[in-house]
Amino acid sequence: MDELIRIIFLTAGALPLLAYPFMAVASLMGLASKPGIKMPLFNRLMNKFFLWGTLLYPLVFFGCYKLSEADSGISGESSLIAEVFPAIFPLVFLCLLWVSFKFMDAPGKGRE
Repeated sequence: MDELIRIIFLTAGALPLLAYPFMAVASLMGLASKPGIKMPLFNRLMNKFFLWGTLLYPLVFFGCYKLSEADSGISGESSLIAEVFPAIFPLVFLCLLWVSFKFMDAPGKGRE
């Protein structure tokens, strides 16, 4: 059962890698450009986190895949969360990227 859950989470985490070549080009272009307007610090941080996060996502996924693969080979007493967490982490990272995407160009209080 643990193996099935691990495979499901890893498969869900691998699906965004299909679009990675397009996201990587867009992220590199975004990192190379200079903003034309003065943005608040929060928005700049969200923007940089999103751009760097999309570039680093394959490292996060494959690192968690290797950890998950190594943990699945170890037999012994461990909880379901400890065994499945490396497989869940790429999805958590994707959720953080989604949140940063939602707030990277959010208008400030003075403008809408």
